[in-house]
Amino acid sequence: MKKSFVFLSILSVFFFAAEVFAEAPKFGIGARAGYNFTRDGSMDVSAPGFGMVGNVDYSNNGSWMLGLNGTLQINKYISTEIGIDWIDSSRNEFKIAGGSWTAGDIKQMPITFTARFHYPVGIFSPYLGLGLGYYFRSYDEDNTFWAAGTNVDVDNGWGYHVNAGSDIFLTAARNLALNLDAKYVWSKADITATNGAAKLEGSMNLDSIMLGLGIKYYF
Repeated sequence: MKKSFVFLSILSVFFFAAEVFAEAPKFGIGARAGYNFTRDGSMDVSAPGFGMVGNVDYSNNGSWMLGLNGTLQINKYISTEIGIDWIDSSRNEFKIAGGSWTAGDIKQMPITFTARFHYPVGIFSPYLGLGLGYYFRSYDEDNTFWAAGTNVDVDNGWGYHVNAGSDIFLTAARNLALNLDAKYVWSKADITATNGAAKLEGSMNLDSIMLGLGIKYYF
């Protein structure tokens, strides 16, 4: 009896694997638009040679984003996606002495890779995913806050994310789909302000929630 149960279990796994890997992979290209909500935070500010000189609360306003992506649908349960997004200017504000001061604008361009695990139901293919990305950043300082001649840099760096969403197929051939996607991103950037020999450094938390709506075509 025990041997029969083991044999049937192995046979079931075999048939499930055969069904999964019998499907031919499909490649899809897509575009999306969305909004990026960045969390507020607090950072320690230090000066080389002097150590920590203070602590500053900050906020980064939400911003619109546009992106392109490519998907390899390995089978109906597993896919991978590579994407590039342009996150528009996010106004950076520092909170000092009870007031809020506009310090500049941050722009980001992440290139991300995501592994997604699907559970298809009818025209829907909901998924959970996880991945990582490299974030290219630029900072446009506001000289009404910074002293004249100050140069502010925000470094590029890695970020990590989890996401959830669904493809919603619009055709019987399942080659055209709407895509709904939500990501939570963990990311941090060092910020440096220099003016002559003076230099201030801090580390800004750029964790965010990214919500996107897109369309995708599968070949």
